[in-house]
Amino acid sequence: MHIEEPTTHEPEAPLSVQDSQSFPESQPLQKGQKDLSQENLDPCQCSQAALQMALIANGLGLWDWNLITNKTYYDPRWKRILGYEAEEITHDHKFFEQLVHPQDLPRIHQVLHDYLEGCTPVFEVEFRMLTKSGEWKWILACGKVFQWDKFGKPVRMAGTHKDISQDKAIATQQYQLFEQLQREIVQRQSTEDQLREKSQQLETTLEELKYTQKQLLQNQKMANLGQLVADMANEINNPVSFIYGNLHPASQYAEDLIRVIELYQHYYPTPTPVIALHLQRLDLGFVKTDFLKLLWSMRAGSERVKEIVFALRNFSTCDEGQIKKVDLHEGLDSVLRILQHRLKEQPDRPRIEVIKNFGELPLIECYPGDLNQVFMNILTNAIDALEERIKHDYSFTPTLFIHTEIISSHLSLVNSNELWLNDKRVGKKHKVIIRISDNGKGILPHIQRQIFEPFFTTKPIGQGKGLGLSISREIIVEKHQGKLKCNSQLGQGTELVIEMNTTARHYAAIRKHASF
Repeated sequence: MHIEEPTTHEPEAPLSVQDSQSFPESQPLQKGQKDLSQENLDPCQCSQAALQMALIANGLGLWDWNLITNKTYYDPRWKRILGYEAEEITHDHKFFEQLVHPQDLPRIHQVLHDYLEGCTPVFEVEFRMLTKSGEWKWILACGKVFQWDKFGKPVRMAGTHKDISQDKAIATQQYQLFEQLQREIVQRQSTEDQLREKSQQLETTLEELKYTQKQLLQNQKMANLGQLVADMANEINNPVSFIYGNLHPASQYAEDLIRVIELYQHYYPTPTPVIALHLQRLDLGFVKTDFLKLLWSMRAGSERVKEIVFALRNFSTCDEGQIKKVDLHEGLDSVLRILQHRLKEQPDRPRIEVIKNFGELPLIECYPGDLNQVFMNILTNAIDALEERIKHDYSFTPTLFIHTEIISSHLSLVNSNELWLNDKRVGKKHKVIIRISDNGKGILPHIQRQIFEPFFTTKPIGQGKGLGLSISREIIVEKHQGKLKCNSQLGQGTELVIEMNTTARHYAAIRKHASF
């Protein structure tokens, strides 16, 4: 083996280590042999004896390697570490390399090279060696150069071997335990993440259930209220219809009676004193004029009551769970009639103007009761917005705008205002656009992003549940596969745009094919 000249070592006095029997093996005393104490040994023998004791106590085997001749001395303990007897191993470095694991030999050469080059202060390396029984043992080798020639080149090295297989096994076991612990930690973290995710899902599901429960309660309230309104409308309609139906003949009778009185006055101009006194107290001329006016006012009031009853019955229709072809304009007019008490002039504000621009719409397949509820929610919010602005600006004219049109299905809800021209082509699909806007003060952008969220409201406590627009969006988007969009600018007002198809799929079929 070629050894390069070291860069850091200087020649030192060689250690008193013999080539072949530097460290004689201690032998048990034979019969009749004297026990030699340290007092009877010379200093060299004492040092060797102390070294032997230290090597035995630490389980070390000694080696001495001549780097020039490549001859190596291995003491008996070194050999017994590998399970060999003293005479079974030749004192040659090549025999050592034959016992080293092939994968470890390059590392030994590299560590030795680094040490001889002065890169490391001591030669120390771990490797595997083949035992006599065929097993591999882990060996820790430590050594140093103790002899150089006159040129400073290393000549001899000495060191020890130690069996560290048990330590390696313990270390391997500890490493395996550490890896197992790491896996358990990762698994526990993964489990915790899963539990956290499931917890979040459960919280989300709980919130959805709470929302659904409140929505169901709201729908149930609306259904009960609708049924109650329908029943009351029917109860009111019967007597009102009786009054309205009898007002016309009553007016005719009154005109006939007045005509008879006038004939009596014409042919009998001089009544008896009793009749004359009674006519003077009665003021017959005023009664004749005012009585007919009173009958016509009663008729107009009855007509108004019948319109309100018709609107209530139309709004609270009991067949809202079924798809029907209806005229959306009738639904809008019905809602406006119901809200007439909020639109008319009030002591603290002017009348709210309603400008309708109804296009020519075909009958639309929809859930009419649900759509009426959407119209009611949107118009109610618009009236609230107008009343809020009136509090700060009494001079402006509060106005509601309702615009309906039909467009081609490929046109965008947001980007297009293009009107649809009559197209008779077969199979052409169209969409209905309903725009309801007001000239209130508008909605702030950060609020505009939340108006469709459940339970979100800007109204004082007790005046709003925050469900109106949320339910409206569900009705338009889920039940009618449409869109509900809000456009608003501060100081100019707010517009709610509804887009829906002229034909609708059944809601039950939609939920059946949904992905949840």
